Amino acid sequence: MKTFLNVLAAESFVAAAERMFVTQSAISIRIQKLERELGQKLFNRSKSGVELTVYGAKFEQYARSSLQLWDQAVYQISLPDGFDSSLSLGCEDALWPELSANWMVELTRILPTTAFNFQVSTPSNLSSMLLLGVLDIAVIYNPEIRQGFRVEHILDDRLILVAGRKDHGGATSDDYIFTNWGAEFEMAHSRWYPDLKPPQLMMQVGAAIPKFLIDHGKAAFLPYRIADDYVASGQLHVVKDSPAFPFPAYAVWTENAPAELREPALDKLREAARNAPWIDIET
Repeated sequence: MKTFLNVLAAESFVAAAERMFVTQSAISIRIQKLERELGQKLFNRSKSGVELTVYGAKFEQYARSSLQLWDQAVYQISLPDGFDSSLSLGCEDALWPELSANWMVELTRILPTTAFNFQVSTPSNLSSMLLLGVLDIAVIYNPEIRQGFRVEHILDDRLILVAGRKDHGGATSDDYIFTNWGAEFEMAHSRWYPDLKPPQLMMQVGAAIPKFLIDHGKAAFLPYRIADDYVASGQLHVVKDSPAFPFPAYAVWTENAPAELREPALDKLREAARNAPWIDIET
């Protein structure tokens, strides 16, 4: 699995070999063995590098999930000395600064003999990890509704249009960035801007967007709880007469984790949500 993913990331057998400190022939042998076991070719090779076949693209998600599951199994079984239990948590990167960081600090205080594995990832990846049992609790803006998932509204937010300069024309300008905040936002956005042409730049980088907007004077929709600090400091500016779209966050969990760990963790998440900072800005 690791060899397959390294070849995919490096886009080359040679580069993958350098990453893994083995020979190119060792990489080739491992991939050939994997292809024989699966009965399908995973990569097409050319002078410019490698690319996934149709079967390779299908296999990618399973390879990533299997590797994550293996890492989690190792973590669960080999708990460090002094710990008698473990809990795996996750959130979207946009929910880390204002919510999950404080949640994590409180959990380590009230559960001193519990080892925590915290991951920041995309909504789809977090949902997949929950489904596989790799993750116990996730905090997500747009959760997938799956069998066995428990979902609770945890935090209110909204998406507002902000820009790196005061005079920005908003979503109809050439330097507007469409930020992918999920299917509901995409539908609401298309209803509000029915004649808007697809922008040149689309991004899904969450909490990393503000600096890009500030450095380049561009505009995008951001969660209020991310944008408020930058607007209050004058680094970002709310685009006048622009819409705001509801964007609530949810706690999603399964019943896999013991209740004596899961329930205190959820209680502290609710507390962190109630105490999450909110700066009033003019929108």
